[in-house]
Amino acid sequence: MEPRSKMGELVRKLGGYLKGLAVLIALFIFIGLASLTGVLATNWIDSFGSSNTYTRAATAPFGTSCNTVGIEIHGCIATYVGNSFDPSCDTITSSQDVVGYIDQAKRSGAKGILLDIDSPGGEPQAAAEIGDALHASGLPSVAWIRGYGDSAAYWVASAATSIVAASSSDVGSIGVTQSYVDNSKQDANAGITYNQLTTGKYKDTGSPDKPLTTDERAYLQSQLQILLDQFISSVSVNRHLSEETVRGLSDGSSMLGEAALQKGLVDKLGFEKDAQKELERLTKEKPVICWPQYSF
Repeated sequence: MEPRSKMGELVRKLGGYLKGLAVLIALFIFIGLASLTGVLATNWIDSFGSSNTYTRAATAPFGTSCNTVGIEIHGCIATYVGNSFDPSCDTITSSQDVVGYIDQAKRSGAKGILLDIDSPGGEPQAAAEIGDALHASGLPSVAWIRGYGDSAAYWVASAATSIVAASSSDVGSIGVTQSYVDNSKQDANAGITYNQLTTGKYKDTGSPDKPLTTDERAYLQSQLQILLDQFISSVSVNRHLSEETVRGLSDGSSMLGEAALQKGLVDKLGFEKDAQKELERLTKEKPVICWPQYSF
């Protein structure tokens, strides 16, 4: 009787192990099917182009099968990443990168350039560098203002051969600012003393821990005026508008795309497909776009 009892106990244990194994296998199958379903669902959604990032990331490697280079000008524009003047900028487009993409477009034999612009602005020097590179490339270019094409971003857009803007986009803001918060009174109330140690009266101009003197204000305002004149001159040349006309629009305000069309700041209203049609008109070829920001 003892051997039979041990045999029964062994059978019961084996049955328990088999049940556990069955549950584990079922769990793996469930997880696998769920993952597969997620992948299929994602691919199905992306195949319809709902994810712009995905479709751009999936383009052919730069310079292989495309005849047009697409470049995104998003967020704040700076000369290089890490050089943003505004700590609130979570996205930065560097002129260093953009100029490189434009140069590659020229060397690769591309027929045109499409700029996707959605930016509130940035550094004047960065905008000037991109504009100069567009002109030097000699390639037809279309700037599509998607959301914001303000300040330095409009400076960039104006250098394109043609500008297409969404009717509800924000365009213009031709002006220059260097405004900042003066913390000197707050520091004084907190018992903080600013010890001025400079080799010239303008060396610490703009320090937030000291009041701005009359001479310093005049000095900074003169520098801003020089930058504004450069901005106005560039837009005037790029858009074939008189400097007087552009100066009349240089109060720093922006306007909807529809108003920008009436003022001559853009050429057409539309979406990306309309910008591509405009580029096709300029290049005489249907654009096949590669986005180097995603292709490398």
